[in-house]
Amino acid sequence: MKSLRGAGLGLKLCMIMLACLLVGVLAMPLAAAGAAKTTTVRIKVVMWGPRPQVLPVVDDAKNHFMGVGRRTGEAVFSDGRKAAYSNVFTFDMRRGKSLLSQGYTKMEFKDGSWICFKWKSAAVGMDQNGPVTKGEGTIIQGTGPYQGIKGVAKFSGRNLPPDPKRPKGASEATAELTYTLP
Repeated sequence: MKSLRGAGLGLKLCMIMLACLLVGVLAMPLAAAGAAKTTTVRIKVVMWGPRPQVLPVVDDAKNHFMGVGRRTGEAVFSDGRKAAYSNVFTFDMRRGKSLLSQGYTKMEFKDGSWICFKWKSAAVGMDQNGPVTKGEGTIIQGTGPYQGIKGVAKFSGRNLPPDPKRPKGASEATAELTYTLP
């Protein structure tokens, strides 16, 4: 009799383990369905604005400046979306040696929703129009369909020469934005 009881207990344990396994396997598609989808889009931005406020750094090298500025423009996404673009930034520049920038960018869509991210960049070289920069950013907030957005941006930027539409010149940036929505 004892051996039958042991076999019954073993059978019960086997059934419990099989039930746990079956519940786990059946729950996997449900968990996957609730998982956030990662999206990556490319964005091209053309921005312009008044010249930044620039101040020499006191008691430092004569080619060391700090400043603050603001740019506005348009962001065009690789999936066809367009957004009004604005950023506010500060920079620390040693003319001919280094340029470090940081700031906040907001992209607002026609429906009033927006995405905001914080970023940092550094000069990686020069071209005929000035510094060429590379940077990274982190999304800090979104509204409307972007509520709860999380993600990062990698970008490069450069100055554009003056043209009839923007006689004081402009800047352009190309970015890759990777994000998830809840």
